[in-house]
Amino acid sequence: MKRPLRLVALALSATFLASGCAVFDRTTRDYQACEGLAGVASSPVGISEQIRQDALPYASARLGRDLYELANLQEDLDTGSVIPSPALLRQIEQLTTRVVIRCSEVSEALGGVGGNQNDPGTNDPQEPDNSEGQSQEAATEESDEAGDGSDSEFAGSLENLRIEPEDRSGYDRDLYEHWIDADGDGCDTRREVLIQESLTTVTVGGGCDISGGTWVSLYDGFTSSDPSDFDIDHMVPLAEAWDSGAGIWSDSRRRDFANDLSSSYSLIAVSSSSNRSKSDGDPADWLPPDSAYVCEYVRQWVSVKQQWDLSVDEAEARTLDDVLSRC
Repeated sequence: MKRPLRLVALALSATFLASGCAVFDRTTRDYQACEGLAGVASSPVGISEQIRQDALPYASARLGRDLYELANLQEDLDTGSVIPSPALLRQIEQLTTRVVIRCSEVSEALGGVGGNQNDPGTNDPQEPDNSEGQSQEAATEESDEAGDGSDSEFAGSLENLRIEPEDRSGYDRDLYEHWIDADGDGCDTRREVLIQESLTTVTVGGGCDISGGTWVSLYDGFTSSDPSDFDIDHMVPLAEAWDSGAGIWSDSRRRDFANDLSSSYSLIAVSSSSNRSKSDGDPADWLPPDSAYVCEYVRQWVSVKQQWDLSVDEAEARTLDDVLSRC
C-alpha cells in the first residue's frame, strides 16, 4: 500500500528538487515541507517516518494537518491495522490532492528564486575563480551567523521581541469578547475555525450546525469526527496576552485578538484535553506532547506575539531560543 504516497512524492520531486532553492523565510515553510515530501520517493526509510522527519516539522498548520493525517494513514496501512477500503483510499486521495495543490502553489510562488543558478547559459565562463571566491565568502558568512547555535530563520525575530516581566493584575477573561460572528453569516468564530480545519468537507446546517467533518489535533494526534471533542485554542492564551501587553488595549482590539481569523495559526482546533493541559501557559510552561509539532508550535507562537506586538518574559524567551536553535 505504499503506492499512493509514492506517486505523490514522485510528482513533487521534479518540481522541488530541481529548483535547488534554499528557503529560510518563515512565510515559506510550506515550500520546505514540500521539498522534504519530494524526498520521500527515494527515501530508504518508511514513508510515514520520512514525512514526520523531513516535511511535517516545517509545514504550516493547515498543510501540517494533511501531512500528519497522511503519515498516520500510511503507517496504519503498512502495519495492517486498517483495511484499505474504498472509503479509506478516497480519504488518502483527498488529502494528497490538497497537498499537491498546496505544493504547486508554493512552487509557483517561489520556484523562481535561484532557479537559474544551474543554467549554464547564465554563468559567465570568464570569471570562475571570482564566483568560487564569492561562494566561499558567502559560506563563511553563513557559518559565522549560525555559529552561535541560534536558528537562522528566527534569530533576528527573537531579538525584536520585547523582554518584559508579566503583569496579570486586573485580568478577566470576560474582557475579551468572543466568540463573535464577524461576517454575519450565522457562524461564530469557533465554528469558522472548525469548518476551515476539517480534513473532510463539512455540512453546515441551520444555526451553523456542523456535521460530516473530521479533525486532528496537532498537539497530541487525537482524531475525531465529533466537533464537540475539540476546543478552539488561542495560540497565545488570552491571559498570556494580557500579561504581555493586552491589558492596556481597547475593548475592540481585545475582541479582534480573541477572534483573529486573519492567520492560520492564531486560532487552532485541538483536543479538549490538550487545550486544558496547556491552560494559559507559555512555552516555558507547556509544549505540545507530540514532539513532531513542537518546532511549528513555537514558530507560530513567535508569529502571534510579533503580529500583536506582545512582549515575552525572560523564561519564555530562553525557551523560545532553545527550541528554535534545535529546529
